[in-house]
Amino acid sequence: MGNHFPADGGGTSADRGTVNRAVVQKAAFPAVAATLALGLALAACGSSNGSGGGGATATTLAPVKSGAVTITAEDNNFVPQTVTVVEGTEVTFTNDGRNQHNVIAVEGASFGAKTGSFESGQSFTWKATAPGTYTYYCSIHGTATAGMTGTIQVVAQ
Repeated sequence: MGNHFPADGGGTSADRGTVNRAVVQKAAFPAVAATLALGLALAACGSSNGSGGGGATATTLAPVKSGAVTITAEDNNFVPQTVTVVEGTEVTFTNDGRNQHNVIAVEGASFGAKTGSFESGQSFTWKATAPGTYTYYCSIHGTATAGMTGTIQVVAQ
């Protein structure tokens, strides 16, 4: 009898499922298309590189910060893991975890970070004096490529 169903919901569940899928697909298409269009429009206007900034640009790894910046060594993580700072910024490493940590520069990226251990509650400060990308890790809780790692990107003023 085709796709005619009595008012009492007759017909097989397979028939109703087929009809319902077709109806849902036709009804959902405009909503999906509108959502995609809205998402593209918002992405196009969501970026700002003006002085009100703080957003990451195509050339920065994270929002640019200046002044005093703190990176905390927690239990197996540096927070934030990636930071972008302006040249001249002081970056303070603070151990807020329960365990001992250290900060080791990855080969070729030496930036004068303290290589010895620092206990919970201790801090040390490094001044970002030259633009570049500086990667580091805690050798107690990771390696240069895995585990407790971090990156500081320094951009010119």
